[in-house]
Amino acid sequence: MKKGLLVKEFYEDLRESLRLELLGGSGGFYRTIDNYRIQKPGLALAGFLRHIHQERVQVFGETEISYLRHIGDEVGRRRVEDFFRLGVACVLITKGLDVPGYIAEAADRTNTVVVRSPLVSSQCIEMVTDYLEDKLSPEVSIHGVLVDVFGVGVLITGRSGIGKSECALDLVYRGHRLVADDLVIVRRKREVLWGTSPVRIQHLMEVRGLGIVDVKDLFGVSSIRDRKRIDMIVELVRWEGDSRVERVSFAEEKKNILGVEVPLVVIPVTPGRNITLLIEIAARIFMLKRAEGSTWRWEDRLLFGGEVDGRGVE
Repeated sequence: MKKGLLVKEFYEDLRESLRLELLGGSGGFYRTIDNYRIQKPGLALAGFLRHIHQERVQVFGETEISYLRHIGDEVGRRRVEDFFRLGVACVLITKGLDVPGYIAEAADRTNTVVVRSPLVSSQCIEMVTDYLEDKLSPEVSIHGVLVDVFGVGVLITGRSGIGKSECALDLVYRGHRLVADDLVIVRRKREVLWGTSPVRIQHLMEVRGLGIVDVKDLFGVSSIRDRKRIDMIVELVRWEGDSRVERVSFAEEKKNILGVEVPLVVIPVTPGRNITLLIEIAARIFMLKRAEGSTWRWEDRLLFGGEVDGRGVE
């Protein structure tokens, strides 16, 4: 999990999109933002400082600036000074509002970064929240392959050499979309897991016997995605008569990643078995369950044990 975002990085990353102007407090660039939520500190400017979250971006909109003008410079200066001395991460003033000069003075004295954007509060808050969610989301790296199959994000895992990349390449050939091969960076945004590829290996796939394959060049831009929500996990295992695999079903198995429970399907790999087809069927079953809100049937369980209604899947 990331430990915090420097205010300096926040300012530099959003300076162009939010058209930020630095008003004061550059000595506070090395403070950290530790929460993606913002705070509008109206009560703090009225003197109630108890519930201020120093780790959040503080937003001054028209209400806050109008209130400071209403109470006069002497009282306003004292309230702003007291607020800044709490050590808040930074202050964002929206709508390009003209602010009393004592705000910049207090910012410099307390090393509190104060920036201003011409955008309205609602736009600023939405853009800042989206940015901070990406930057501060818990993340983990998982060895596997992430593919968009019929719109379902399928994370394929398994031991090295079991055929994860070959299976993903076959899925791409069938018209599905590659997100990441070999290493998947998984981030949790609220209760949803999103997977991406490290930039240095984006759109690339390593296939034994062929070497490095550029999927985008081979199959076109429609064959890749930059990120995808992870809906289910498919674990490929070598078939060794393991009775556990025979009892596997969506209803029974889940895997916890960053505190989120993800449906898990264990597919045994044997010579001649069409694993790509089974993954496509697993994705279709997931879609049906999501659309209908139904429980899994006994036939669904049998599918991944090697039979459907008594008939072999091969």
